[in-house]
Parts: sequence; C-alpha cells; structure tokens
Amino acid sequence: MPNKVSFEIQIPGYTVAAIEYGDPNGAPMLALHGWLDNAASFDALAQNLTGIRLIAIDLIGHGRSDHRPEVMPYYIWDNVTDLHAVLDALSLNKVSLIGHSMGASIAMLFAGAFPEKVDHLMLIEGLAPLFYDEEDLPQLFADAVIKRSKMVSKTLRPYLTYEDAIQARMNGRWPVSREAAEALLDRGLSRTERGYIWSNDPKLMMPSLVRFSFSQISSFVKSVRSEAIVIRGSNGAADSIINPWLGEFYHAEVIDMEGGHHLHLEPTPAALLAERINQWA
Repeated sequence: MPNKVSFEIQIPGYTVAAIEYGDPNGAPMLALHGWLDNAASFDALAQNLTGIRLIAIDLIGHGRSDHRPEVMPYYIWDNVTDLHAVLDALSLNKVSLIGHSMGASIAMLFAGAFPEKVDHLMLIEGLAPLFYDEEDLPQLFADAVIKRSKMVSKTLRPYLTYEDAIQARMNGRWPVSREAAEALLDRGLSRTERGYIWSNDPKLMMPSLVRFSFSQISSFVKSVRSEAIVIRGSNGAADSIINPWLGEFYHAEVIDMEGGHHLHLEPTPAALLAERINQWA
C-alpha cells in the first residue's frame, strides 16, 4: 500500500473526512465514492498509483464525515457545492476527478458547472443522475413527500455481530468481496450498545423531492470539456446510468471491463484502472 494518511478538511458548516494516498507532491486527483459507500472504496485502486496525489473523501452523510442538519434533505447537487468548498480548502485550482456510481454523477455535474477546474475525468459505473419525464415530476414529488413523512420515525436496525454486518455488505444489491467489505466497514460501521450500525446518515435512504429531467442533465454533460474515460462493468448498471449520455459528451472514451458495479474494489480491474490514471501524472 502506498503512503496513506487519514485527515479532515474543514469547509463551511461541515467537517469532511478524507484519505490521502501516494505522493503528496504528485498530480492532484479527488476520488468520489458511490451512494452509501465511503473513501475506502478506492483502497485497491490506490495500491497501484505512481506519481499521483489521490484524495478520497467521505461525502457528507457518509463514513466519518459530518451529517447534514436534521431538517435538511440530501440532494446530489449539494455535493457539488461541497466539492467546490473542498477544492478551496485544499488550495487546488484544477484537479482530475475519479468517481464511482453516484460519485461519477457528482464529478460530471461539477465538470459541467466548472469546466475550467477539471483536468481529467474517470467515471466508473456511473455518469449522470437518474432522469425522469417532466410530466411525471408532480406525482413523484407527492409520492416522495408521503414516503419521507413515514420514514422520519424509523431507526436503523443494528447487526448483532460484526460478521453479520460483513455478510450484509458482501451480499447486498451489488455484491463485493470480503476484503472490499472489510475496507468499507472500517469507515462505515459504528459499534453501539445495541450492536453495529451503519455510520451513514439514515436520511440518505429517503427519496428526493426534486429530480432532474433529461434535458437538464444533458445541458451539464454538454458543458463538460475534460476528456472523460467511462468505465462499464460487464455485470454493472450501464444501461440506465451511462449509455443514455455517451453521445452528449465533448469527448468520452468508453472502456468495457469484466466485473460488476463495484469492479474498482477488486485487485485486477483496479490495477488496470490505475494504469490509465498513472498516465495523467
């Protein structure tokens, strides 16, 4: 494992937990994990980097970072605001961005809003937020209001043992190896008197009240000026979250790889991805 240091970044209103890997004088890159994951999502990839200063953050509400206030919902665009603040706090005027799933969507939105601040993009099993037909938005809004009101009083069900939590993470919707699960749980699990619970804010499970339409997302994708590498797993989720946007990019290279939605957590795909990233040093 290359140099690995855990640290905190202070941004307005929040403390962001982070891991820095590799050469502190290397080419700066920020890594953004997927929904309900954390910065450890990039441990395997970081093992193969050279000449790179990789900073992986726990997005707000995830891992060891602060949660949003109790009455404040989670929206993906707020992560773009957080990312802008992180760059300011680190005195970085321009970086490369690596994102997985939801993190890839955040990276793309940021690159579309601030094209002058992004050097390279690697989007792993993700590209843009989900989109919805505009005529469906009023009903989706109403459904979300009702569902959120029912979820307010719900609490997390604890796992009685650490092994129970490991098995749950290994066998979730997108399965991962035991090694990957252990890395994620190191930052994403808390021990309480009742048992083990996820450190993530439970509000992350609530449906969004406001959503994007196709044309809104398209405007962001078209605004990106970084050359992007888009990674699709053979058993991933490309049909719904990647393929609709490939024709909208200024320039995108698509690489198809064997693996599932979390392929970057596995040694072989991670090494191949790192080879491409090392070319940016």
